Amino acid sequence: MAIYDKDATPATAVTAWLAQFKVDASGDITWVTGTNTFHVWWMHRALQKIVYDFAISGDDELNLSKPNPSTSEALGTIITLLDHTSDYAVKYTVTAQVMEYHFGGSVEFDGGDEGYYGLKVEGSNSTPLPLKIIQNNVELTSHWGNGINQTSSKVLLRVMILGRTSGADIDNLIINVKASTWQETYAVWETELGLGEAGASIITEADPQNTSILATVQAYGITNSEGYKSLDLDGNGNKPYLGEWSYSPQSTKKALYEFVKSLLVDGSVVTLYGVDGDLWTGRVYDCSIGSGAGTWVQNETLTWGSGATAGTGHLMGVDSLTGSATARLIFHLDTGIAPANAMTVTGNGAATGVLDAIPSSIKTHVNHLGQFTGAWIAALGIGFASAEIGSADSFKDLDGNAITPPNYVTIQGSIVCGATGDDPHTFLAPATVGVIDMSVYACDGNIIGAAVIDVDAIAADTPQTGWIGVLKTGTTTYKFYEYDSWTGAQFSLVGVIADDAITATDPAFHAIFYESAVGAGLTKTLTNSLIYTTDIPVAGWVRHGDPAIPDKPIPLAGTIGAGGLSFSATLVDET
Repeated sequence: MAIYDKDATPATAVTAWLAQFKVDASGDITWVTGTNTFHVWWMHRALQKIVYDFAISGDDELNLSKPNPSTSEALGTIITLLDHTSDYAVKYTVTAQVMEYHFGGSVEFDGGDEGYYGLKVEGSNSTPLPLKIIQNNVELTSHWGNGINQTSSKVLLRVMILGRTSGADIDNLIINVKASTWQETYAVWETELGLGEAGASIITEADPQNTSILATVQAYGITNSEGYKSLDLDGNGNKPYLGEWSYSPQSTKKALYEFVKSLLVDGSVVTLYGVDGDLWTGRVYDCSIGSGAGTWVQNETLTWGSGATAGTGHLMGVDSLTGSATARLIFHLDTGIAPANAMTVTGNGAATGVLDAIPSSIKTHVNHLGQFTGAWIAALGIGFASAEIGSADSFKDLDGNAITPPNYVTIQGSIVCGATGDDPHTFLAPATVGVIDMSVYACDGNIIGAAVIDVDAIAADTPQTGWIGVLKTGTTTYKFYEYDSWTGAQFSLVGVIADDAITATDPAFHAIFYESAVGAGLTKTLTNSLIYTTDIPVAGWVRHGDPAIPDKPIPLAGTIGAGGLSFSATLVDET
């Protein structure tokens, strides 16, 4: 296969073109044989050559008696095939097959009702890889493989795209070029076709954070998190996000990063926000809604406008699924253009929303979640599970506010037992000079049966789960209640207050552990986490007081620092 760019030798290029294609007496240009590719200039020059000749030659049926077949503008990059139907019963046309062998400009015919337009993709990649071209929410069938017509070292692809047919532009001449090969970085570029040759840029390289086998990642069991969420990622109150992504049941951020890449990989058969992963282009818009009706359905298709103002998309999130209460709607653009102010967006489930402002485009990341380097540099408005992020990560909420998450650190213990059936009880709490602080809080008072305990204030570095011990009025020993969250100055209990009510000013404190270490083997473990702000000295003990085979108590002491705290202990038989 030879590539005849515009600077090719004219006689050689024209001869090769005429050998590969046939032009019949009615003006139809068809492919005959051969795999050479040609700049559109050589179509024009070859046509001009055969209508210059006195006699027909080869399989072509034109000579000097035929009307002018074509015009050329913009230095041979805009070719127009002419229609002489009314005067000479000749209309010069091309087929899709013919255009697969051309590049470098545009070719319009049938009075401008049909048009093929050039696309030139420049860039670089670490290995030859397929490029996808998405038009009107459809991936075009590739005849270019890992690239074609690479006329310089920076060119990945030069092809012709049908952009106009039956007098109408296809999706406003908008196309998206996408690279999404596994273990490579992804890239996407939107461009508008037009007269001549449009450009796009695709740069990819080996992705150091995407090293796992695709089938393994697809089986991770991670669940898509989609929709509008109000999350507190920095301890300063809820902010708006899209999704609340978690790596559970896996254990690393890298697992989540690779999982979401697997949704968008070349050949994907799954969806993100209802959009086929292969067709995800990241064109996301944020709409202000003034009025609405009905009920929105997460991920449903959306439509608006007509003709030149028409568009379709998928619902990524609304601040309220109740249409009459919706003030904010975010969608992925599939086809057409974004709605204008005062236009009505209609959901597939018949909900409607009327815009009261021009929608804003949200800057997205080709991997959806954002850049991952071992820590997140998250895309605008993407939400994560708060317990799985740390101070090394960076975020922006949907309003563009920079969010710096706190430093969550882990406290973990490992207890080696003498028998698999041992049940070591562990007590660990903040301390001062090795003595547990047992009067951290003053209670507000709660009745029997209450599922909360109210105190005067709770510090930000208190674990979100743990135990709270209360010295109730008239008693001499602290009673402990497990809590599974806290907010403000209130602990939410796993159970309820029993036995005695809590009186105002009763002293209380929280314990990081007041529970059994667990595990099937000889080694039992415990784990918890908290937000690190400053070092926290802790103290406590491990006890196994089984009357049959008791072990010696083991004192615990240490400091929770910026890296958390790990401790271990080995039970020693006291008999």
